[in-house]
Amino acid sequence: MMKRSFGLLACLLTVAISILGCTGTTSQNAVPLLLEYNNEEQTSYVKALWAPEKGTMEIGKEPVLSYPNNAAQIIALHWEGPDSVTVFTREATTSLPQIQANGVKVNVVSLSNSLPIYYDPTMIAYTTNEAIYAAGVGAAATTISKITASDMQQYQADNGTFLGLGVMDGNIYVLLGKQHPYVPPQTATIPGPATMSIILDILNPDGSMTAKTVTDNYNASILTLPELHIPFADGCFYLNNLRLDVTSKEPKLVEVTSIAKGLETVATATKLEPFTFYEETTFPSYSKYKDYLVAVGQTVGPDELTIAAFKNDELAGFALITPYSRLRPIPEDVKTTRMYTYNSHGEQLNSYAINTADRVMIPVTP
Repeated sequence: MMKRSFGLLACLLTVAISILGCTGTTSQNAVPLLLEYNNEEQTSYVKALWAPEKGTMEIGKEPVLSYPNNAAQIIALHWEGPDSVTVFTREATTSLPQIQANGVKVNVVSLSNSLPIYYDPTMIAYTTNEAIYAAGVGAAATTISKITASDMQQYQADNGTFLGLGVMDGNIYVLLGKQHPYVPPQTATIPGPATMSIILDILNPDGSMTAKTVTDNYNASILTLPELHIPFADGCFYLNNLRLDVTSKEPKLVEVTSIAKGLETVATATKLEPFTFYEETTFPSYSKYKDYLVAVGQTVGPDELTIAAFKNDELAGFALITPYSRLRPIPEDVKTTRMYTYNSHGEQLNSYAINTADRVMIPVTP
């Protein structure tokens, strides 16, 4: 009788442990978020694991990475997974004792031999674990710089105004916008919107360049937006609900209606005040992590930050950080905030108190 009772108890414990294991937030069913915090002295990153479908969030209590702002001369970071980071620095060393890592593998790449002392790569458009790609936007052309530990290669993209940059399989893809000359209307009294061509410059590994026209009829008003950088993820540029696959023989802008509907769900899930036209200044960033395409940006209004996860282009779940502010330093009244999680139908699931992050980053799939 004792044996049967013990066996039954062991079976029940096994089932209970199995159920708990299925409902917890694990690295297998979660999207890692890297919450970046800056002050006058240091930059630090706190890791959070978010299960989009379940709406659960496990937020770390201690930074996984931190470094002094004025010591390491760090230029850029590239996160390959949540537990491995490449740090690009001007220092002539591949070991920086100022970097404090907690469970994170750190690879330091020194650019001291390749980065001229007079050159400051202010617009880091893309990173890999071996190189940074900077865009120097000029009046006549954009200079694209690929900077590794051994050298710096530069290319001129002169087919239009810089819109975005991505790298895949050794190719550098530069998206450009060329505004058409204004033509007064002949039959209408109200002029139509200014238009432009979108051109894809492909810089091949052998140094040759291929230019492809994506469209000749895109609204040119985006050229007036500050800090314009159309995001690139998993071989595609994303212009809100439009996607451009750079690997296509004839790349075109294709509307992804399911992503548009997902962002509509985000917008209608709360009573937050929506944007006015003049406040809508940037595109959300897009990142691919395992099965998820994750959008991060202000998509509802000026007082929130959206983190939306899509699986097979369908909304899997989203989180809103509100109140939120783009002002830096972060105003005192929003230094602490809450992160609300929602399911794919816009139903609120959970709420978590957090310190307001300066930025939320999604690592690339390791």
